[in-house]
Amino acid sequence: MHGPVKLARLGALSSILIALAAGASAETPLPLAPHVDLARVYGGWHILATMPNSFERGMVAPYDVYAPGAKGEVREDFYVQRGSFSAPRKHFTVHDFIAPGTGNAHWRVQVIWPLKLPFLMLYLDPDGRYILWGEESRKLGWIYARDADIPDADYRDLMQRFAALGYDTTKFRKIVQHPSQIGAPGYWSDGIKP
Repeated sequence: MHGPVKLARLGALSSILIALAAGASAETPLPLAPHVDLARVYGGWHILATMPNSFERGMVAPYDVYAPGAKGEVREDFYVQRGSFSAPRKHFTVHDFIAPGTGNAHWRVQVIWPLKLPFLMLYLDPDGRYILWGEESRKLGWIYARDADIPDADYRDLMQRFAALGYDTTKFRKIVQHPSQIGAPGYWSDGIKP
């Protein structure tokens, strides 16, 4: 990894670590999704909503693909454009480790070695269409979906699930998946050019 890239990733990671540390012990522990079948998690996921943070600013149509890793971990291939739909699509490979005895729901994401950040699966819907991810401080949360567009009723239901877990759902923003969503109400368009 080259100097400027490494510094940018470390800066982004620092902001996430600060968010994770702030208030992590002040909240009731989050209940995890029960008995997660990893076969239902493997494959591609669109990241539909997030709680805005500096690391994800300017993301356009982010997409994650999970697969079994070579050493028992989960391989995560992350694809994203930043700033506009004409920007080059970047690819990052990340390794995720699942804590034993957690029903496959307590993940640790290794963005930069040797740090492993908590990534908790809070809900996996029965049809394997949606995942809610979060962390104990409730300052970060994500909606993952198999499709880039979901019904408004499903989105409201997923937000209600976050609210029941103690999240402030007014802080969530939808992630831009299509050019027509740039600047639309409810979408996080900071740092994105039409």
